[in-house]
Amino acid sequence: MTGWIAPTSEEMAMIREASRLEAIRQEQEAALRRSHARVALRANISLSSESNLFVGMTENISEGGVFVSTLSPPAVGAEVTLLLQLDEAEPICLSGEVRWHRTDDDGCATGCGVRFRDLEASAVAILERALQNLPKEPLLYDV
Repeated sequence: MTGWIAPTSEEMAMIREASRLEAIRQEQEAALRRSHARVALRANISLSSESNLFVGMTENISEGGVFVSTLSPPAVGAEVTLLLQLDEAEPICLSGEVRWHRTDDDGCATGCGVRFRDLEASAVAILERALQNLPKEPLLYDV
């Protein structure tokens, strides 16, 4: 048996492109399973768990949850309190659970998906108003 031979630059380009297309396919499949449409949103957010504080930026949001772009996300399954800063208004306090992590090609965390849980009626009303007023941008594009 011979040793491993590194892929050529052309093969690496093909691998990267195949990975990119697979990520798009997976995102499209996930979008079909979602019960709430996502809206693109860039806003400051902080997450606090039982023992830590995490800060980041939102990437997208829906009535069901939010994606938080952060280099140090809480563990999957962690219950978190979120403070979402929309415009100049007071931050919205939300409760949620970390459902998944996004990683880069090197396996380093780049963010997490948080599902909202046990929201107070006032938080739901503020969130619904904010979602109605946000410009709707497509999150998926044909390739």
